[in-house]
Amino acid sequence: MLYSILHVLVSIFAKIIFRLEVIGAGNVPSRGGVIIAANHRSYLDIPLLGCSVKRHLDFVGKKELFHIPVLGYIFRILGGFPIDRDKVDRAALREAVKRLRQGRAIVIYPEGTRSRNGRLLPGRPGVGLIVKMSNMKVVPVAISGTEKAMPPGSWFIRPAKVRIKFGHPLSFEEIVKHDRDCVNKITEHIMSAIDKLLKDIE
Repeated sequence: MLYSILHVLVSIFAKIIFRLEVIGAGNVPSRGGVIIAANHRSYLDIPLLGCSVKRHLDFVGKKELFHIPVLGYIFRILGGFPIDRDKVDRAALREAVKRLRQGRAIVIYPEGTRSRNGRLLPGRPGVGLIVKMSNMKVVPVAISGTEKAMPPGSWFIRPAKVRIKFGHPLSFEEIVKHDRDCVNKITEHIMSAIDKLLKDIE
C-alpha cells in the first residue's frame, strides 16, 4: 500500500519538477523474476526509476543507507535490502537470487556507487554473479539528468530534465551454461548496453 501511494506521488512530482521522460518501459516484463541494471548518478535515481514502471521494484542499496534512521526503515518496508560494497556480500547475493526466483524485479546499480562526473564507471562483479546464480534476464537502463537535479553531495533538489531509457532484456543463458568464468563477461556486456543507452539519450 505504501509503495503504491509513493509511486503515484513521486510520478506526479517527477512530471512537474523533472519533466520526466521514460522510454521503453514496456521492455520490463510485467511478471516474473528480472534484473534491472542501471547507471547511478544521484540518490534521485531510486525514486525516479521506481515510478517509471508499473510493477513493484526491489532495490539493492549500500548498507550505509539502511543505518539512517527513518530512511533505512522506509527502504526496508518498500522492499529494499542492503549490500556491503566492501566485499563479496554473499548474503545479499543469495537474497537477490531468492527474490528473483520468487518472481520479483530486482534493481541493481552495477557501478556500486554514484558517478561523481557523470561518466559511466566500470561495473563491479555483483551483477554478473547474480545473473550466474539465478540465470535471469537483465534489462539495462540509462538514467540522465538526475546528476543535475540532485548532484552527489547535495541534499537539495533542482528542476532539471530527466530521461530514463530501458533497453531490451538481455539473456545470458548460453554463456552461463558453457562458460564457468563468465561473471566478468556478463558484467562487461551489461555495462556496454547501459553505455549505448546513455549515448542515445544524451
